[in-house]
Amino acid sequence: MSIGIGDNLGKSFGFAKDSLVGKWLNWLLLIIVTVIPIVNFIGLGTYLKIFRGQKPEVEGIGKSFVDGLLVFIIAVIYMIIPAIVGAILGFLGAVGAVIAAIVGFIFMLLLIPAIIGFAKGGFGAAFAFGDHFAKIGKVGWVQYILAVLVIAVVAAVIGFVCGIIPIVGWILGLIVAPFLAIMVSKYCANLAA
Repeated sequence: MSIGIGDNLGKSFGFAKDSLVGKWLNWLLLIIVTVIPIVNFIGLGTYLKIFRGQKPEVEGIGKSFVDGLLVFIIAVIYMIIPAIVGAILGFLGAVGAVIAAIVGFIFMLLLIPAIIGFAKGGFGAAFAFGDHFAKIGKVGWVQYILAVLVIAVVAAVIGFVCGIIPIVGWILGLIVAPFLAIMVSKYCANLAA
C-alpha cells in the first residue's frame, strides 16, 4: 500500500469533503441517486468514476447507470460461490455458517480489486483473479485485510449512529451517504493503487 491506513483515511475524508462541500447541487443529486432503488445504479456508476481518477459528479447519467448496473452484476457474480457454499453447508449449523462467512469474506476482499479492474479495464478485467491476487499481494494480505476491516468498521459505526437516532439520524444518514460512499471509494482506490 502506498500510504498507511491513517493517512488513507485522512486523504479519503479530504477527497470526499473537497468533492461535496460547496457543491450542493451535486451533493443533492448524489443523495437522490444513492438512495432510490434502480436509480441508485447511477450512484454506483458515479462513485466508480473515482477508480478512474475522475471526480464523482453526476453527469453522463446513461453511462453511469450502465456502469453501476455492471458493478451490481459483478458483485452478484462474486457472491454466487459464497451463497452456494452457505446453502450446501447450512445443515452443519454454526460450523457451516462460519465456513460460509469465511468464503464470503474472501470473495468480498477480491471484489474491491475486481471493481477497480472493471473501472480501468472493462468487464472482463473484473474476473482477472491473478491480477486481483497480485494487487492484494503487493499490499500484503495482513495489511490489506486490516485496511478493509478498518474502513468497514468506520462505515458501520457511522451507519449505526445514524440508524439509532429516530428521524434526525435517518435524515442525517441520507445526507452522509454520498460523503461516505465517496470516502470509501477513494479509500479503496488508494488501497489498491
